[in-house]
Amino acid sequence: MDIKHFKYIEKRKSTEYISIIILLLLCLPCLSTIICTFNTEITEIIIENIKNQEGINQSSDNFQSLSIDLSQEDTRLTETIYQQKWSGLGINLLPHWLTEIFDDHIDTLLANDFTEIRIELPDWDNKDDIYKCRIMIPRAVSKGAKIVWGITNFGGDDLTSTTWANFRAEVLTQAAWAEANGVFEFQIGNEIENHIDGTTLTVAQLINNLKSLATEVQAIFTSGNISYTCESNNISDWVTAGKGDIDIIASNVYMEDDLGNPEPWQDKISSLVSGFGVNGTYLSEFGLSWSGVDVYSEDEAIQAAAVTEMIDYIKASGMTRAFYFFYADMSWVSGYGALKEDGTYRLLWSQALLST
Repeated sequence: MDIKHFKYIEKRKSTEYISIIILLLLCLPCLSTIICTFNTEITEIIIENIKNQEGINQSSDNFQSLSIDLSQEDTRLTETIYQQKWSGLGINLLPHWLTEIFDDHIDTLLANDFTEIRIELPDWDNKDDIYKCRIMIPRAVSKGAKIVWGITNFGGDDLTSTTWANFRAEVLTQAAWAEANGVFEFQIGNEIENHIDGTTLTVAQLINNLKSLATEVQAIFTSGNISYTCESNNISDWVTAGKGDIDIIASNVYMEDDLGNPEPWQDKISSLVSGFGVNGTYLSEFGLSWSGVDVYSEDEAIQAAAVTEMIDYIKASGMTRAFYFFYADMSWVSGYGALKEDGTYRLLWSQALLST
């Protein structure tokens, strides 16, 4: 490379350097503007993020506050939904052969203020069922339960004028046992009007016989009232005849019959109260249908609302006692109980029976 060419190259490099410097000087204002703009945008983004975070925090605080309010509202509702059970509300209970199951039922009922418990009345000539009751009833009495119990006629042949004497003798026998074993109230029958032959023993004759029987029982069972549960379609017959020495005439009243037809249940309750006074009558059974609550409706909320309607009407009538039919379903009779066979409760337990 000769010196002339070298000097040319060096001169060209110098020119290029100068051009670059001039270009940089010319671009510097633009670069400054870009940097300022970039910094401004970054600053705005940061500020916006801070505001957003504050908004999120505020929303979170609001949500937490709302959650607290909702929680407080839930607690308030929980406290007011389940009110104290009506003191006049009793319940029917089927006796169970297994003492641990029976004891558990009694314990649960007593814990929920069901002090009056009506044990299913056995047929007068069913020795096994009577024996089962004799085993279970003292256990319930020892726990503090007020047991309503007696015997009736329903499972065998219709009563006649001839078989009446045998029925009478068995009633007197069980009345003596009930007196000796702490039964609270003794029943001399349940809806026997449906289980007589109607010829040798008519409804009118049955009423006279039961009133005479009550006079005899009064001399044996002295620790409580003597009652009889009449067929609800025969209430007027009893009002006309009078109850004699029977302390209380009760009846079983349901909203619907076994075919789903509405029953005049309010009229029946009113007839009982007007005929015997608020202290001379009660409902030994009440429920939604002769065939069970699920026949009335499979919707448990509807079941609970209907039971509540019945209880409200019963209380408003002035009647002081009523027994729901019944507490626990069994394998041999199901579809009525507050407690189902699977061990869970229908809504009517908490939303009706315990909220009266």
